[in-house]
Amino acid sequence: MGKIDLILRNTVETITRHELDKLLRSRKKPSVYIGAAPTGKVHIGYYIQAAKLKDFIDAGLDVKYLLADIHAYLDDRKSPWNLAKARSKYYKEAMTAILKSIGADTKKVKFISGSSFQQKKNYIFDLYKIMGLIKLKRAMRASSEVVRQVENPDLGSLNYALMQSIDVHHLNADIAYAGIDQRKIYMLAREEVPKLGHKKPICIFTPLVGLNKSGKKMSSSEAQSAIYIDDSPTTVAKKIGRAYCPEGIIEGNGVIDMVRHVVFPVDGKIDIVRPAKFGGNKTYLDLSLLEKDFKAKKIHPADLKSSLATIFNRYLAIVHKHFKNKKSIINAAYPK
Repeated sequence: MGKIDLILRNTVETITRHELDKLLRSRKKPSVYIGAAPTGKVHIGYYIQAAKLKDFIDAGLDVKYLLADIHAYLDDRKSPWNLAKARSKYYKEAMTAILKSIGADTKKVKFISGSSFQQKKNYIFDLYKIMGLIKLKRAMRASSEVVRQVENPDLGSLNYALMQSIDVHHLNADIAYAGIDQRKIYMLAREEVPKLGHKKPICIFTPLVGLNKSGKKMSSSEAQSAIYIDDSPTTVAKKIGRAYCPEGIIEGNGVIDMVRHVVFPVDGKIDIVRPAKFGGNKTYLDLSLLEKDFKAKKIHPADLKSSLATIFNRYLAIVHKHFKNKKSIINAAYPK
């Protein structure tokens, strides 16, 4: 697969493709960044971004991962100040383990904490400048799909979007990568950041993937549906078994989406294991053939779920091994 194909695989929008093509022609090793606010415990939804980061690494991009500790506090204080450092450390270990479990070169990912640069003079001045450009309703609209929304929001939640807009420049990144729920923030960045004298970021978005009927991305606050990276194999299988996977339906099917965005990019295949009376075992090397058979009801949802659970338990075995002697990191981040 070519460089541009790797970069754009399984994405829903690139703003703009022309700018991306120009960047790839002019820069030998462009940089891309993604940010995560270290709040709740990490779940398998992070495999979506990990698989995409592996694509970026394999395409030769310089990958930066922002541990947005200040953002974690600004979003309705989801992480208190006294736990910011511990949770950032946990997220770094968790993402390192996840990337390792899918065969990504973890040495090529640079982890950066937000507090390491977001308190510096030049950053604060840029924040003041963009605050002077943005109206209240615009800031609320930009962050509406990302931070917790209330009728009378904290000022911190409004600053969330403004800080994210200038993070791209201060991380010296060419490309901002995020889920499509971040689109409004990055459109604000593209429109307003050039007024500060900085270049507008190229933006790459991937879809939101979850395993419940709502179609929303997996959330660590929903313990019944979120599959945490420290869940036991039995729990993983049980939770995937409850996933929304309507027979014969591809659109909005979270199990199919996980196969599309994680399993095929990482493994290049999926093995459906089932008794001979139900069709016997079958290996699919082509996603379109899998989808065709599922749509034709030649694959039962229970068999697809079972196969997905087996795959994720294989990945998570590596994650569990990574954390075997690091339980103190989890306990410090989430004290009981």
